[in-house]
Amino acid sequence: MALALEPTTPLANYGRQGWATENGLPQNTVQALAQTQDGFLWLGTEVGLVRFDGNGFAVFDQHSRPALPGNDVQCLLAAKDGSLWVGTSDGLARMKDGVITLYTTDNGLPGNDIRALAEDPGGAVVIVRTSGGTANVMMGRAEAASTAEPSAEFSAVMPGGDIALANKGGVNFAHGQIILQRWTVGKDLPGTRIQSLFADREGTLWIGTNGGLVRYADGQLEKFPVTDPLASASVLAILEDREGNVWVGTESSGLQILRDQRFRTLTTRDGLASDNTTAVVEDGAGTLWVGTSGSGVTALQPGQPPRIWVVHDGLLSDVVLSLAAAPSGDLWVGSADGLSRIRRGAVESFTSADGLPDDFIRSLLADEDGSLWIGTRRGLTHWKIPANLSGYAMETFTIANGLGSDLVGAMARDSSGNLWVATLAGLARLANGEITNFTTANGLSSNVITAILARDDGKLLIGTQDHGWNLWDGKAFTPVKQDSLSGTTIHAILDDRLNHLWFATGGGVARCDCEDAKGKMQGADCAHWMEFGAADGLRSRETATNSHPSAWRGRDGRLWFATPKGLVEVDPAHFPVNTVAPPVTVERFAVDDAEQAIRTNASPKILAGHNHFQFEYAGMSFVAPQKVRYRYMLEGFDHAWTDADSRRNAYYTNIPPGTYTFRVQAANNDGLWNLQGAALEFELEPHLYQTVWFYVLLAVLLIGLILLVLRLRLLRAQREFNAVLGERNRIAREIHDTLAQGYVGISVQLEVLTELLRLNKVDAAVKHLDTTRGYVREGLADARQSIWALRSQDSGETTLPVRMRRMVEQAEGQGLDAQFGIYGAYRPLPPGTEREILRVAQEAIHNVKKHAAATRLTVQLEYRPGEIALEVRDDGRGFEVSTSQTAAETRSFQHRSRGTMG
Repeated sequence: MALALEPTTPLANYGRQGWATENGLPQNTVQALAQTQDGFLWLGTEVGLVRFDGNGFAVFDQHSRPALPGNDVQCLLAAKDGSLWVGTSDGLARMKDGVITLYTTDNGLPGNDIRALAEDPGGAVVIVRTSGGTANVMMGRAEAASTAEPSAEFSAVMPGGDIALANKGGVNFAHGQIILQRWTVGKDLPGTRIQSLFADREGTLWIGTNGGLVRYADGQLEKFPVTDPLASASVLAILEDREGNVWVGTESSGLQILRDQRFRTLTTRDGLASDNTTAVVEDGAGTLWVGTSGSGVTALQPGQPPRIWVVHDGLLSDVVLSLAAAPSGDLWVGSADGLSRIRRGAVESFTSADGLPDDFIRSLLADEDGSLWIGTRRGLTHWKIPANLSGYAMETFTIANGLGSDLVGAMARDSSGNLWVATLAGLARLANGEITNFTTANGLSSNVITAILARDDGKLLIGTQDHGWNLWDGKAFTPVKQDSLSGTTIHAILDDRLNHLWFATGGGVARCDCEDAKGKMQGADCAHWMEFGAADGLRSRETATNSHPSAWRGRDGRLWFATPKGLVEVDPAHFPVNTVAPPVTVERFAVDDAEQAIRTNASPKILAGHNHFQFEYAGMSFVAPQKVRYRYMLEGFDHAWTDADSRRNAYYTNIPPGTYTFRVQAANNDGLWNLQGAALEFELEPHLYQTVWFYVLLAVLLIGLILLVLRLRLLRAQREFNAVLGERNRIAREIHDTLAQGYVGISVQLEVLTELLRLNKVDAAVKHLDTTRGYVREGLADARQSIWALRSQDSGETTLPVRMRRMVEQAEGQGLDAQFGIYGAYRPLPPGTEREILRVAQEAIHNVKKHAAATRLTVQLEYRPGEIALEVRDDGRGFEVSTSQTAAETRSFQHRSRGTMG
């Protein structure tokens, strides 16, 4: 839990923010307040129940789904189990996880006009006070209880056992039975009746009346200033939230919040000559001197009215660029027109006519020995000032003396007595009369030095322009790698001596820790960076530039920062840091702009075909809602967190089907993250073609297709094998029927010839030799015919008529006149059919040449409708057969030669 509001802070100095109907509040009458465990703030109004997340309001009433019993919400109770009890003028409602349970007289309540709600210490019983009496609600049942009215209408328990009891006429502050204080309305308290009473965690008692809000702290009863709206507002409800803020519900002024003010800004209302401050310094007497841009110098001394010095009082210019408080009590004022000294109220001035190298005085440093170091645009001057200002001497250092640049800025002395000087060309060190220059070549992040802080441990912190800051540890420079400050300008650096460093930057004020739980950090380490702006109470993110010193640590530990809109005061010893991680919730989940119901422990199922997913979320931190940061991730889709900064919604499109969990985390204004965050799981159902079964079926079909292709290839290979095997058999038959028989005949003739030659029968041998030659010629012809038939199997490029014509032409010769004719329109036949017809023709022609002794051969191929006819005729010797046998053979041949066109 965070601390409560600082009780010593004046009421007028609390941070303040208000909401009314013009800011989105549905009604300005806020009758009840409560904060549930999920962080939401709930408001009871006459027009319904209002939920507030720091940015917007949501209303629940009789027309909501689910609905409340009535719109006039008179009291609220945030129970220990996370539920919210809502008392209306028409009944009681319990809200939890989006479900509303109603209780009325029908359920056992003595009346429907609910006036007050309370919870017993164990959280098991809710005590309900109604117009008809008191009832206890437990285990979902309402039972009537004692109807005796309590002696006090309001009560508040204080730390230490003290208790405040109030009725409409006043408040008794008691310890046990002893009344310590009694305050009466119209006398001690404003207004005419008490309407609310609340004790915060710090023990501060807040009393709301119909005439204003009052605070009791440290034994003092305090009222708001008369100019404050809460000084006269009718206060109906008071609540302290998880972070220690105090909320006030009023009758006609809406909702108000009181926050601890981290920063206090002094302006002309506090006595400054101008809000545009440039430099600040404190002298040995505790007087705070503030330089301005155009209005001179203001002296703020405790217990005395502010005093202002301007040109009319002797200053050379009202534009103050630098200040320095001397040990003697003198104040040195550097301006654009020269140098002035304020001593005991009198002003003396010095210019280049008195020996200064330039009248534009950018910085000043008053040494303990009474001398003054003066930074100008034309070098650094050391002025050893005698008491009577007579015979003084000024020594000036420039580029000619070894200074890196003549344009001099901030100056500081370290614990060893060395003088460090910021220039536009790096950092210079004056030690024992020698000047040493350091630049980026020595490790600095930039050569334009804007701020210097010498620490007690001998280290030096150096601010630069646009390149963050650096650490000098006595041996080397180390640029500090801090993302938020690495690209900005550091105008001033302060050490609050409470283990924090403070920075005046181009973007506001920043702070870091230089010690953690393990002790003091080493080197340039700094942790827990916090940046502050308007949301933290600053009037401006700008801080003073090109003036020195623009920030100062006072003797009492307070820090002062000069800005264009006033002098900012910070008390590091009482600087509230928000240690409460913000609860975060997913407020809305929409798919294609259609809102989805969000239920605890339930995962919405989204039908296939939806493409746009929207998530709206909120982190409940009310210290500075605009500084709450977010990061989110869609588990199952994202691989890393998305930094959303302060954006409160996330969008996704075209995500694949699956189960996803949307997670969101939030950080409060001081960078503390709620690592548990909130989660919403949902399932996007797939299309049929995106299901596992579809892919399984697709795989099965693919495998079947592959098997089918393999089967077809196997069948094709089998057919080819069968064709090759058939061809081999045909060749074997031809060889057996022709070539083999011819070779046998030749072999027999050769044996006879051998025998005849052995018997010297030359004439007979010659005759057999001629016969053998005939057999050899016939064998060669048969071999050529077989080879030609083999080649014809691969002639797929030509048609059947062409191949048959070639075959007839090859048969011509040796006394045989061969002719080929074709009739009818050519039509391609299946390859197997054409091959068989070709073989029939081949065999017929072969027989004619071998056996018919013909001189004329005619082959005719006729394409008829639905059939094809092959006719082979010759004029050979024929066969010696009977007429009936010849007719039968003729019919048989014609049957074999005709084939259908199918």
